[in-house]
Amino acid sequence: MLDGLLEYGERDKGPDTAILTVTMLILMVLLIAETGSLEKTQAQEQVATSEIVPDVFLGSFRILCSIVVLITLSWIVLDKKGNEDFPLSFKRRKTVSRKVVGPTRLAAFTMCHFALIGVSFGVSGTASLIHMSGETVPDWILVASPILFSASYSCAILVTFVVTFRLIPNNLKSGFPVKNFFSWYEILMHNGNIVMLGISLFLNGMDVYWYYFAYPVIFGIAYVAWAAVYANFISGVFIYDFLDYRVRGAPLIHVVLLVIIGLSFTVVFALDRLIEWSFFPAALLTLAMTWGISTLREPVHG
Repeated sequence: MLDGLLEYGERDKGPDTAILTVTMLILMVLLIAETGSLEKTQAQEQVATSEIVPDVFLGSFRILCSIVVLITLSWIVLDKKGNEDFPLSFKRRKTVSRKVVGPTRLAAFTMCHFALIGVSFGVSGTASLIHMSGETVPDWILVASPILFSASYSCAILVTFVVTFRLIPNNLKSGFPVKNFFSWYEILMHNGNIVMLGISLFLNGMDVYWYYFAYPVIFGIAYVAWAAVYANFISGVFIYDFLDYRVRGAPLIHVVLLVIIGLSFTVVFALDRLIEWSFFPAALLTLAMTWGISTLREPVHG
C-alpha cells in the first residue's frame, strides 16, 4: 500500500502537502498560545533533583549524555570515510547511491533528533548544576527542560520505530545493504536514544503535560520543511523517500507521520502517568517497549 502512495500521479501533490503542514503548524501554535505552556514553570526540585538517586548522580548523568551526543555528532562530521546511503533523487525521482561526508551527514532526522536530545540533556543538566550550587534555576530552564524532554523522547521513539519497521526492511526488500545501520554511532542514535531517555524518565520527576503534544509535532513539521529545502537547494535528494511532497500519497503520508509523532508523545505521557501510579510496572513496560522496537543486530539474510 505504501509503495502505491509513493508513486507519482498526474499532478504533483506539493501544494496540497504544503497547505496541510502549514495548517497543522498553525493549530499547534494556537494550542501553545491557548494553554500558555511557554509560561508555566515546574518546581525547581522537580526539574533539577531526583527522589531515586543523589543530585550529583542525576546531574552527572545528564551532562554525560549531552557529551555523548556531542562526541557522536562530531565523529559523524569528522569521519573521513563517510557513509553510503540510498536517498531519492529530486530530479530523477528514483533512488540513487551516494557517498556522504562532512556536515551534510547531519541533515538526516536521526541526527537532528539526536541533537535535540543533546540540547535537552544539556539544559536539564545545567538545571541540576545550578541547583547543586545553591543558586536559583532560571524560569526559562524550568519551562524548557520538560518541554525538551517530552519532545526529544517522542521523536526518539519515532526514529527507533521507523528505522526498525520501515528503513531496514525497505533496504532489504530493495536489495540495498543495511550494514550502515549497525555502526556504533547508528546503533547509539537508533537505540541508545530511547535507552538514555527512558532512564531519565525514571530518575527525574518532571511532569509531562498533555499540551506538550504540540512541541514534537512542531519539530516534525520543521524537519519536513528542512527536508524540502535540503532536496531543492542543497543536496538534490530526499534522504527519506516518504518525505517527497510530490508523490500521490504525500498529504496522507505526512498526516500519518504527524500522527505517529503524536502517538509517540502519547506513549511518553502514559509512561509518565504510570510512574506516578506504580514505579515497577512502568519500568517493566518501558523496558519491554524499548526492547520491542530496537534492532541491535544486522538481520541475517535467508
